[in-house]
Amino acid sequence: MTQANPSQSFQGSIFTLLAAIFRKHEVKPVLIGGYAFIASKVIRSTFDIDFIVTGEDEAKLEPDIISTGYTIKKRQGVAVQFKAEKKGLRDLDFLITDADTFQKLVKNGRQVIIAGETFIIPSPDHLIAMKLHAIVNNPEREKKDLLDVIQLIESNSIDPKSSEIKKLFKKYGLEHLFKQITMDK
Repeated sequence: MTQANPSQSFQGSIFTLLAAIFRKHEVKPVLIGGYAFIASKVIRSTFDIDFIVTGEDEAKLEPDIISTGYTIKKRQGVAVQFKAEKKGLRDLDFLITDADTFQKLVKNGRQVIIAGETFIIPSPDHLIAMKLHAIVNNPEREKKDLLDVIQLIESNSIDPKSSEIKKLFKKYGLEHLFKQITMDK
């Protein structure tokens, strides 16, 4: 891994830079993670930028991401993490999914404007599903991710006792957490 030259830095919005790379390759990734939660009315801090893309799209984007000032920090299974090597850039995570799942996220998602650029974020239900999936795959994240789910439900006026929410918790085998968040409601 190469180290960044401290005199090299990126000026401007990282979202403008990324949008230009995405347009160049005619890729429309889905913005997830902290920025998607912020756009969904959940107050939180975040340091990296997370996207979902297909494997084909990730392969198209990777050379330009690297030439812009990133190195590959980790490639594992369905995730690629890019480390920012220039001041002004943010670390990037690309979660890779199949085309069908990706299309469902796009179809049910909505557009948001960040730094004058248009991005697609998942629906609140899909964001909740991603958090529940994360809890199942890493139980140590339960407290943090469940808080994100609760905040997403509350800030988007979602009925936590709705059949859709209950189905999501059941799908991931987390009925005990569903009971926990609906006890006081």
